[in-house]
Amino acid sequence: MTAASRALSVLALADEAGLNRLRAAYDPAPVPTASADASRGATAGLPPAPPSTGPVPRR
Repeated sequence: MTAASRALSVLALADEAGLNRLRAAYDPAPVPTASADASRGATAGLPPAPPSTGPVPRR
């Protein structure tokens, strides 16, 4: 039972390492540019406002 647990632990670590490599290759973090940071100003940490949908019809 101990050997099986260790084997599963090794496989779990290998799976996590593989996923990390794939994420690094196909989903890299965006590189911020100096001009984009300056133009955003104080709203850098806020998400964009949702679009207005207008009046909602009643049922």
